[in-house]
Amino acid sequence: MAFEYLATYKTFESVADMDKSVENHMVAHYYDLTESERAIVFKLASHALEHPGACHLKAATIAEALEISTKITVALRNWLSLASLKR
Repeated sequence: MAFEYLATYKTFESVADMDKSVENHMVAHYYDLTESERAIVFKLASHALEHPGACHLKAATIAEALEISTKITVALRNWLSLASLKR
């Protein structure tokens, strides 16, 4: 597979653990996040199934799927990296 390197970045033991973390984060921060921020979190989580917590998506791919600008996607992705959405 082309994305085997993602195993190095796996941050959860299972998809269920990742889903629970995303759910907890959304409950705790729902009103602090914009609609675009919430959409990006769900988009990334939905593509991080083979190696829970790690995925490889281009900003343009996310932007197109969510119908937002690439610039916004890059800014939000960077913000999420800094926010460290982990367990």
